[in-house]
Amino acid sequence: MTPKNLIHIITFNVRATRTIGDDGIIPWINIGRGNEEILNLIDADEIVITEHALAISLDYPLAEPVTFQLFSSIGFSRKLLLVEIREKFLEILKQQDVNFDLSTLDLVALDVYKTESGSVELTLDIDL
Repeated sequence: MTPKNLIHIITFNVRATRTIGDDGIIPWINIGRGNEEILNLIDADEIVITEHALAISLDYPLAEPVTFQLFSSIGFSRKLLLVEIREKFLEILKQQDVNFDLSTLDLVALDVYKTESGSVELTLDIDL
């Protein structure tokens, strides 16, 4: 594996709709309820990665870790990353025949790394 350096951490903040704490801001987004929570995602459309290609590694709760590639001509926003990660999780869980409730996974942040070859890789900071 190519050594990599952490270059950025992308956080996810959601406006609370049911509970109020910390000024009504929740410092994570639920992957399973992403379609609903994305409506309250703060800075959802902000381009947080300007590169046009990246790799995302998913491990928990998968039987076998998976890395997949994403491409975008305009870079990547929080919203686009969340949608792609959620869809890929659903697809992989089905492929691996894993019975898992995605609503138990909260995405706190994405750790962004740049490899020595210049490619961008993301890992998920998940809270259970």
